[in-house]
Amino acid sequence: MFDLFKRRYSFISSSTLKVIAIVTMFIDHVAAGVLRYMLKAGMCPFGIEREKAIVVYEWMRHIGRQSFPIFCFLLIEGLFHTRNLKKYILNMAIFSIISEVFFDIAFKVNVDVGNPNVIMLLQENWQKASENSNVFLTLMIGLISIWMMKLIEEKFFDKNDFSLLGFTVSNPLYMLLYYMPPAVGSMIAWKIGSDYSFWGITLIAIFFVFRNQPLLASILGYVFLSNMGGEAWALPAFILIYFYNGERGFIKGNYKYAVYVFYPLHMAVLFAVRCYIFSIAN
Repeated sequence: MFDLFKRRYSFISSSTLKVIAIVTMFIDHVAAGVLRYMLKAGMCPFGIEREKAIVVYEWMRHIGRQSFPIFCFLLIEGLFHTRNLKKYILNMAIFSIISEVFFDIAFKVNVDVGNPNVIMLLQENWQKASENSNVFLTLMIGLISIWMMKLIEEKFFDKNDFSLLGFTVSNPLYMLLYYMPPAVGSMIAWKIGSDYSFWGITLIAIFFVFRNQPLLASILGYVFLSNMGGEAWALPAFILIYFYNGERGFIKGNYKYAVYVFYPLHMAVLFAVRCYIFSIAN
């Protein structure tokens, strides 16, 4: 019944999901990279009362919770539709490196937050900035993990359309091998402090394992991620993911790189805006 309902009412392409993820991420990052620092400094935007500004900040962060689950879901789609997996992983690696400085200066500073001197700012906040890494690194680790799971499926599992997961396993030890990549990936993400840590890697693995059961994937993914502080607000994202229609949509060809570029670019812009606000306030 649910599959029939999904086939009839699915209306969201991957391009639409990307736009939703980008917009909600931007709203979240405006709050985290600008408004949060203003409130800490005793400033309120547009002269509104502090209590109201805090409410606006909180709702912007709630809206922003939609972006990460969508990016995780689209990662699985990317794995099965990419023409060049090595290039896909390399792009993730390159942009994780490019984005790290922008991620640090936008969100991971505690003192002298309006200082436009990036080198000095990072020196002053090095301990805080070195604790976490940007989300591209999490997605790259997740991509490598599910790629390895896919290889294990192809080599050791038997396809079975009547099975819940779409395959059967002749040796239970293969299942242990199957879950090793996301387990190791989760430990790596936790150890290096990448954004969303092991929560992100596990969510990616859930979407991958249950990719043929979209309702179950959405339910399990939401139940799992909602245990991470504040992520219960991500429910709309999982509903939208369920209504994915399997189509690419309007973002095609090299336009896909706009998503990559937007991530470090918008953080640089938010940092510049914050520096400007603090300069005129002083």
